[in-house]
Amino acid sequence: MRKPFTRPHLFSHRGLGFGGKENTLEAFHACLQQEYLDGIELDVQQTADGKLVVIHDFNLKRIAGTDAVISELSYAELTTMYAELPLLDEVFSLCTDRLLYDLEIKSESLSNQGLETRLLDMITAHHLAAKVVVSSFNPVSLLRFRRLAGPGIPTALIYSTDASVPVLLRHGLGRHLARPTYLKPEQTQAVQALKLPHQVVTWTVDDPEAARQLLKAGVMGIISNKGGELESLFNC
Repeated sequence: MRKPFTRPHLFSHRGLGFGGKENTLEAFHACLQQEYLDGIELDVQQTADGKLVVIHDFNLKRIAGTDAVISELSYAELTTMYAELPLLDEVFSLCTDRLLYDLEIKSESLSNQGLETRLLDMITAHHLAAKVVVSSFNPVSLLRFRRLAGPGIPTALIYSTDASVPVLLRHGLGRHLARPTYLKPEQTQAVQALKLPHQVVTWTVDDPEAARQLLKAGVMGIISNKGGELESLFNC
């Protein structure tokens, strides 16, 4: 079983903060240049032809101006609309083991679509099990991955009070099903989460003073859009 974090870690949210558009190879390449940065947080979805792509939204409307659903189109079709859409395989090949990865499974499905199996296969093919945390809002998906991967790859349950999150999942109750290694609440819920017997990684923290207070309280990971502004808290 992987050991828990022994010190706080700083993750770049979707690779943001150092140049480049979110969840792109350009952004992740910029992250590689930041010696104090521990890792990158990125979103993983599955296309209609079973490719694992790195993108946050379930469609291309915000990022590319086209209302095209990721899971309904092939990778080739999607890249005609958004050429910067990277494969997870490409991100792993670029960053190798130089960074930690918080891989967020983006799935609203309760049924097995094969995403978790393909994700584990990809992690294994790149020999990155020691560099990965797999997270999700979806406790069923997280449980499925944990059962496939065993204790060697830690998992993290994400939760938030945002209206888009089902009411029952807004305060971390999904942990009873998913049995994660870490909790990953939004920053307003982080201090409360510290009362539970899990290490806490929180998001999205861009204010240095807020980050300092959260680190003082005991969080072991901070995900930020502005990692450069938090450098002094981690580069010591």
